Amino acid sequence: MNDALMNATVRDQRAALGLSQADLAARVGVSRQAIGAIEAGRQVPSTLLALHLARALDCSVEHLFRLTGGNVIHARRAPGRPDTRRVVLGRVQDEWVAHPVGDLTHAADGLILGTDTEPESASVELFDEASDIDTNVLVAGCAPLLGLQADRLGRRHHNARATWLHANSSNALKLLELGLVHIAGVHLADSDHPDAHVQAARQAVPGQRSVLVNLAQWRQGLVVAPGNPLDIDVGSGLLRPELRFAVRDSGAAAQRLLERILRRAAGDGSTPLAEPIHGTKAANHDEVARLVQWGVVDAGVAIEAAALAAGLDFIPVSEERFDLVVPEVLLDQGPVARFLNLIDQPSFRAEAYALPGYDLSIAGHAATVDAA
Repeated sequence: MNDALMNATVRDQRAALGLSQADLAARVGVSRQAIGAIEAGRQVPSTLLALHLARALDCSVEHLFRLTGGNVIHARRAPGRPDTRRVVLGRVQDEWVAHPVGDLTHAADGLILGTDTEPESASVELFDEASDIDTNVLVAGCAPLLGLQADRLGRRHHNARATWLHANSSNALKLLELGLVHIAGVHLADSDHPDAHVQAARQAVPGQRSVLVNLAQWRQGLVVAPGNPLDIDVGSGLLRPELRFAVRDSGAAAQRLLERILRRAAGDGSTPLAEPIHGTKAANHDEVARLVQWGVVDAGVAIEAAALAAGLDFIPVSEERFDLVVPEVLLDQGPVARFLNLIDQPSFRAEAYALPGYDLSIAGHAATVDAA
């Protein structure tokens, strides 16, 4: 880690002009590798080269280079918007990980300075001391309770914090498999048969033991307008062509349930749909509820808690469990352990019980999953 590095915006300026690294290298008389090193912040150009770069990119030297104000680390860059430079950071098994922050109301831990030669890595200028960020637990999942849990962790412990990363079950598991988060939240199994979560844990944590910790149980089903004025149900009437649906990404458990409902409405439930479901895309359960509330769509699949919070009607379809998948090797890390222990704390349970639509009767129950 360096106390002061050069923050180069060469890459952004080059891309804005539609130039490749090779194009820029030819204009200023250096190798493409040299341009890549400058863009990644690993090489500081000479005064003469900086002037040549500024002329080639039609801007001032001051626009291209400045000294960073904070320490700089190299981190793995998680998938996300490539145009977002603000990131939250965490250390997963001794490796820094950076997740793009698109929400302007969410504080970031640092700023991407330049992409390294490997597209999945980046140089990041820290806004705070690395020791303050080192305790951040990265948790991916779609349950709104995760936001409550993350916020309460920061209030209770001065040496631990957590960041909730919004992700559907499939994406959360993929992030865990890639070593980009500490914990993945999933709801792929009904309340009585957690086998799907056991298999998901083995796939996401190959060759290692993991632990499944229950956060809550809930009902998932169709969210409709108050009073259900369109008489929507899970029968054949659901296939009316005029009905407008909220849809989710293909990896979302809610989208899979919507497809199952429509298949059952069309026949025996095993026949594939004749055509894909068209509708308005929603990013999460709360957004499905908002689309129904605003009249943009007539129905969508979400958890009961989202429907009740928005004052909407709810048609239950399945009872599910939301489990946290944690590699066993991470349980010895203090912040991860404190995050999980919070589930049993009276303050967290009291607030969670006050929210509609959640069943915490087995919350905190843990089961070890042996390696495949």
